[in-house]
Amino acid sequence: MTIVHIEQPADLSPSAFPVRVPPPVADLQRATLGTFAAWAAPDGAVETGTWEATPGTFARAVLDAEFCHFVRGRATFVMEDGRRYEFRAGDAAYFPPRTRGTWTIHEALRKTYCVWR
Repeated sequence: MTIVHIEQPADLSPSAFPVRVPPPVADLQRATLGTFAAWAAPDGAVETGTWEATPGTFARAVLDAEFCHFVRGRATFVMEDGRRYEFRAGDAAYFPPRTRGTWTIHEALRKTYCVWR
């Protein structure tokens, strides 16, 4: 294996991200999500890349552990138990497996990520 170098993720064109729309949360504005994969282990146990979301709200559906570094934007994550986290460009976070909650994207958000199963 070699080093995975994600160069200038903040400068990737929005067209580099295949777009998907997550299920709605109540009647709130829906975000669109996109992922630009950089690398995935042959057995699928680890993957890394760049992810982005447009303004809106959606439920976090990732069951895996994740470490990420936010390179653009601003958002709020509210866990199911009510704990609230504010994220902005320059922040980093670790989400344990099965972290559940709701994202509200205030300004288009972009992050690099590594998830493992």
